[in-house]
Amino acid sequence: MKKILVVCSNGLGSSLMLKSNIQKVLGEKGIQAKVDHCDLGSARAAASDVDLVVTSAMLAQELEDLQTPVVTILNFISVQEIEEKVVGQL
Repeated sequence: MKKILVVCSNGLGSSLMLKSNIQKVLGEKGIQAKVDHCDLGSARAAASDVDLVVTSAMLAQELEDLQTPVVTILNFISVQEIEEKVVGQL
């Protein structure tokens, strides 16, 4: 099973919303994956055990040096963008 980590500044609002939308898209596509979320400060440690990190464009530059692929999402409620960028990486 694939593991996805959603990162936002504080690990609360936007990462929870994006996590929920990713789970919805994956469910509709029949893809099983574990989706977790965290704040930027915890992301480095948490990213070592996941297949994909998903975050905003603004935070992506803070995570450029990770060994894990980082996907940026501009519109956290766009099902189409999530399908293209997240599903395309799994």
